Amino acid sequence: MEVANNYELIISDHPKPEVRLRRPKPLAFRFVRLGFKTFGTLFPVRAAQYAFKLFTTPRINATHKTSDTVLEKARIFEFLYGKYLLKGYEWGSGDRTVLLVHGWRSRGTALRSFVPGLLAKGYRIVAFDAPAHGNSPGKRTTLPQFSGAVRAVLNHLGGVEGVITHSFGGPSTIFALRAQEEDFSINKVVLISTPSSLENMADGFMNAVNAPMPVVKEFYRILENRIGIPLSQAHISKFYPALDIGQTLLVHDEMDEIVPFNEAESILNQWPDTRLVATSGYGHYKIMKNPDVVERVVNFF
Repeated sequence: MEVANNYELIISDHPKPEVRLRRPKPLAFRFVRLGFKTFGTLFPVRAAQYAFKLFTTPRINATHKTSDTVLEKARIFEFLYGKYLLKGYEWGSGDRTVLLVHGWRSRGTALRSFVPGLLAKGYRIVAFDAPAHGNSPGKRTTLPQFSGAVRAVLNHLGGVEGVITHSFGGPSTIFALRAQEEDFSINKVVLISTPSSLENMADGFMNAVNAPMPVVKEFYRILENRIGIPLSQAHISKFYPALDIGQTLLVHDEMDEIVPFNEAESILNQWPDTRLVATSGYGHYKIMKNPDVVERVVNFF
């Protein structure tokens, strides 16, 4: 372990870094790429609309293969967000509350590794399933809808002491806090494996589906209309002046193949009172369950 000012490095105990094998693309996905390449130039608007549908549709609904004591002790509740009655989970009954915000194609209880340690410190812990995720209704969701669900649960709770997010839950939470109508002050924010730039996310998706430039331009126009700001400004690293938060802890793996490590560095370089815990070998998903990481996050509170 190395420590230097606001930067800490944790070396994985694994003999080799976590490597996600690159499997051959499914045949259906190959047809999607071919379709964008063939018809995208001729019908850019339709192709971009279809791309946006793919971009906002979680293809996998995360489930639990086995149960455990944390899952079984969760108190289930529901809260209203627009037309959706979203599913929530609660542990403990302390005066201070920590909200868990899951990532894309995940669910609130995926962050339950932090529950026992926070309970021991006297916290009440709340998680929820975003629209089209977990046990909440819906087939598609956008960043504004995901962040709207975060605002809805914050309003339901009347504010929280801190927030722990993973992956897409990070920008969703920051967008929610940036647009929060209530004057909520959050003392501690933890961003695990968080993308900073929505533009980079969109670029990655466009490259993955092999979209030609006319489709890319129309796709970006649709995205910008939905989020209400130009993609060039949709960087959470730039949002700090509009936020009412105290300390921030970033946790990111240097070899994350889903969200590059420099996304965390961009936030670290522009946010005051922020610390980065970098890991090497935990990857994008195992990082939030690793005991070393869990201990540091819990101790942050």
